Amino acid sequence: MEIIPAIDLRNGKCVRLTKGKKGTEKVYYENPLEALEFWESRDAKRIQFIDLDGAWGSKRNKDLLKEMVKKSKSKVQVGGGIRSISQAVELIDIGADRIITGTLAIEDPIIIKTLSKTIGSEHIIVALDYKQGKIVTHGWTKLTDENPFNFGKNISNYGAGYILFSSVDADGTLLGPDIENIKKMKNLIDIPIYAAGGIRDKNDINNLEKLNIHGVVIGKAFYENKVDPSILDRYK
Repeated sequence: MEIIPAIDLRNGKCVRLTKGKKGTEKVYYENPLEALEFWESRDAKRIQFIDLDGAWGSKRNKDLLKEMVKKSKSKVQVGGGIRSISQAVELIDIGADRIITGTLAIEDPIIIKTLSKTIGSEHIIVALDYKQGKIVTHGWTKLTDENPFNFGKNISNYGAGYILFSSVDADGTLLGPDIENIKKMKNLIDIPIYAAGGIRDKNDINNLEKLNIHGVVIGKAFYENKVDPSILDRYK
């Protein structure tokens, strides 16, 4: 199982949100490049970058995000505001290993099939962020009518290589992951799943590992010293 540190960008800084809500940002690095340097110094094999402003429709972090992708020595998966094939291809071309798309995939899943033919399904992660039993889009601001399990069941047919499955209500709370629904999704789909949201300690990580999921994305638990970065050594 992979353990992936998360670097989320808001107003040019590395932050974490609580339950995906604007205004709950807590800054951990004024300069996200320092966060990147830290995780690379800990020999992180893969790091996740999410442009929160991009997910909310702003381009203010666009140049910073590109700089981080280009400078990263680790493999990176990048998301937040990727709403076209050209944006996805550009990120792959400058060095991203995988792109994460949520809104684009939910609104037009057929486009994922086209994208997979362009960059390969192994470079595509579809984000299924959910609350109240429904998928949310546009940086967790819009609640759709889509059931995450029904959608997840079909998304591999469109060429997605992975799913990033996140409970918005658990995200940033340090109250534990949504184990029941993660297990349900894992048993339902036939492509690798990354889980995110609510991880608070090593026990949570161990419990997720027992589900035989592909990986876990961790943000606040690392930055709040609830999980020691040395755990990355165990999952190399």
